[in-house]
Amino acid sequence: MTSRHPSARGRRTGLLAATALVGSLTAGLLALPAHAATVTIAAVQGTKRLSPYTGQQVTVTGIVTAIRSTGTSRGYWIQDPVGDGNAATSEALFVYTGSTTPTTKAGNKVTVRGTVSEYYPGGSAEGGQSLTELTSATITSTLSTGNPLPAAFTLDAASIPDTYAPDAGGGSIEGLTLAPRRTRSTSTSPWKACASR
Repeated sequence: MTSRHPSARGRRTGLLAATALVGSLTAGLLALPAHAATVTIAAVQGTKRLSPYTGQQVTVTGIVTAIRSTGTSRGYWIQDPVGDGNAATSEALFVYTGSTTPTTKAGNKVTVRGTVSEYYPGGSAEGGQSLTELTSATITSTLSTGNPLPAAFTLDAASIPDTYAPDAGGGSIEGLTLAPRRTRSTSTSPWKACASR
């Protein structure tokens, strides 16, 4: 005679199987990458010295303008050909690939996902200005190829205000007196170009 009720052993086996299934599903879901916010290059660069997205994963789109294919600081620059119209933000970003040679080409319009980082040439202890870049980046799609490169932007005395590049009468600014002023206002950087390593 067979019972309609499963034995205690059968119930335990079923419970263990269900627990194992839930555990493996949870582990699989936790292994999925965190959501990367889709933002503009100008938003990543921000209007201040450090990116408001530092340490976060983002997705950006731009045209590859140059490639660094030698050395240990390989990568490529991407630029938004339209921009946001704000002179305080940069429209370009370096995508760091380490010692791996980039496989993309100048003129490709790409969508890239990576982590926003601040790179300090010489190390952060040196006190120099950081450069915002994407690290651990992956090209998620190449939208088009053969695009014209965005127009170059010239950095010169006319495009950088005196507060950022004081005039020493044609000589070195090293001899100028440092005269910091206390102020409560916040200013934004007028830089419109992406610095490189």
